[in-house]
Amino acid sequence: MKLSLAFALVGSAAAFAPQASVHTNTALNQHIGSGGMADTRNPDTVAHEDPRKSISAAPSFEEYLKQRAGEGTTAAAPAAAAAAPAASGGGGDMVSTLKDLQGAGHVWGADGIAAGKEESEIRGYDAFGKFADACQAAGIDLSSGPYTIFAPTDSCLESYEKMRGEITADVLKMHIVEGKIASKDVPTADLKSLNGPLTYRYAVRKHFVNDAIIGETTFGSGPDFPIDVEVGDSVIHTVGLCFGFY
Repeated sequence: MKLSLAFALVGSAAAFAPQASVHTNTALNQHIGSGGMADTRNPDTVAHEDPRKSISAAPSFEEYLKQRAGEGTTAAAPAAAAAAPAASGGGGDMVSTLKDLQGAGHVWGADGIAAGKEESEIRGYDAFGKFADACQAAGIDLSSGPYTIFAPTDSCLESYEKMRGEITADVLKMHIVEGKIASKDVPTADLKSLNGPLTYRYAVRKHFVNDAIIGETTFGSGPDFPIDVEVGDSVIHTVGLCFGFY
């Protein structure tokens, strides 16, 4: 009897308790994946007469990091301005320009934690003296152009030596293309190097020559890979991969 009375009291109390409301948000109207999460990646761009309903193209991850680094900071601006002169060869000697050229800036990333550095702090800059010295040692005259030099970084040449061996004259000549070709003209140009034709392709919103990205962007606030560095009747585009790999 007492048990029946207890159940009756609980049931009557529950009848007057506030009911939890469940609200389903359908504003996104996105595909639901296997994990039950809405897939909101890379929505299609929409141009609507009401700007509030328009969707602009999302920046790449590299572009996002650069935007974030520039927001609310005044210290990063002078560094970017100081790097600008490195993109101009000034019409001097090709070898000296390559040796003096400051390349892309690279951040510490996760390695910075052990070194007491911020992940976004610049660790160092690429250099191109190894390529210039190798060309001189191989008897390749870079001043006899006009040439388009796809200058590989010191680090990528070191990687080639470790994985493939000696950097021969034929490997170096692959980075030297006949004629002066601006970066904007690379997609349609006849890329004939001193060691045969090169291959151009466009993929993932990037321009590739022999699988090396032209005009590669970097993470953080450091400068990108220099391109269109004019030296007399020639031009330099820097790359982070040795063409001899492929």
